[in-house]
Amino acid sequence: MYLKQLHVHGLRNLKHIQLSLSPQVNLFHGPNGSGKTSILEAIFLLGRGRSFRSRVLNTVINTQEQVCTAYGLRESSGVSTPIGVSRGRQGDFLFKINGQPIAAASALAETLPLLLLNAEGFDLIGGGPQYRRRFIDWGVFHVEHNYKQLVRRYQRVLKQRNSLMRHDRIDEQLLAVWDTEFVDLAQQINTSRNAYLNDLLPIVKQVACELSEGLGDVDFIINPGWDEAVGLPEVLHKDRPRDRLLKTTHHGPHRADLRIRIKKQNVSDILSRGQLKVLATAMQVAQGYLFYNKTGRSGLYLIDDLPAELDIKHRQQVCEKLSALGAQIFVTGVERRDLLDLWSETTSELRLFHVEQGSVREEHCTE
Repeated sequence: MYLKQLHVHGLRNLKHIQLSLSPQVNLFHGPNGSGKTSILEAIFLLGRGRSFRSRVLNTVINTQEQVCTAYGLRESSGVSTPIGVSRGRQGDFLFKINGQPIAAASALAETLPLLLLNAEGFDLIGGGPQYRRRFIDWGVFHVEHNYKQLVRRYQRVLKQRNSLMRHDRIDEQLLAVWDTEFVDLAQQINTSRNAYLNDLLPIVKQVACELSEGLGDVDFIINPGWDEAVGLPEVLHKDRPRDRLLKTTHHGPHRADLRIRIKKQNVSDILSRGQLKVLATAMQVAQGYLFYNKTGRSGLYLIDDLPAELDIKHRQQVCEKLSALGAQIFVTGVERRDLLDLWSETTSELRLFHVEQGSVREEHCTE
């Protein structure tokens, strides 16, 4: 599975561009501010329905336009599937797959699964719990078919419970009903997350060990969002005064976190910044391998400014692993030579693009 064509209009400084893409490796080079990251942003828009750089639509849409659009042609087993996304300044949107409008961005994610490696991706280890929850949920979403519905039901129940907490008087019978469903869904989500991490951890260990000696001892411990020794029903009961005071639910899967350790110590306390970057990259590469093992499909990797994030040795190792996986790869960088040096001269399915002032031009790799 790969993205065969990409058309973009009205997104940041990009002029109307139409690209024919390699099913394997696509390299984009050019000066800072030229629009390289915006190309990755357009692909992300196709797969997620939103930007990874900003939640404010007005900063994504070109100042001369009212909407930005991205259109792609996905190729899979000889079948082409058109995907289109349009976002407007007033928050209006139109998502289409195979010419049919869809209401939820989750359908885009199922059609075009992609992983993003950029500077913010390293918050996976050093950032807040939300980054690690997203990491886990991306994986479970793509390998467990009923997980999307499970999370939607949980979010609906969480919303109802929080609404009850805002009332001056609480209907105890109604709260008991919502709490029973809340606990059941929370436990199902926790079970799914744990099962996924159990499958993922051996692959992370292998990839991390191959990338850097000493990282193969990594271990995961998930905090489900409540004290399992006490049990979620009792935690909710004890938390009720605080939940009512602050009008929100303080425990549950929406507060889960993933502790990442080596030899029983938090990795942030013992690894250098460079090692943390390598480990975060290994975790994301491992997700691609597990996704392939579970589904037989290879997703897309968007790698923004790889030369700035990893040294040459680790850059080459990461690229070798992604190439072996058969994933379609999009990589940006300032220097043309830095990008070409990452790939073997025998790599036939490689396309090189020069980006400058919002325009994109394909180049021969030997120029």
